[in-house]
Amino acid sequence: MENDNMESTLQAKIEALRSEMIEQAWIHGSLTHEKVVKVSQLLDRYILVYQKYLLKNLKMKLIS
Repeated sequence: MENDNMESTLQAKIEALRSEMIEQAWIHGSLTHEKVVKVSQLLDRYILVYQKYLLKNLKMKLIS
């Protein structure tokens, strides 16, 4: 159950950051604006955490 909660939390954060990045790009009219880049970098970090989480869970399932 805890794993499902963690996965849902990560997915929600990724979607929120993706929306924020798009919104900032619209506001500033540029994909290279400082605020857009900062949100994009944070989104990248969360996607990496999520991918590592999925890989770890897959490995655990294969071991079990």
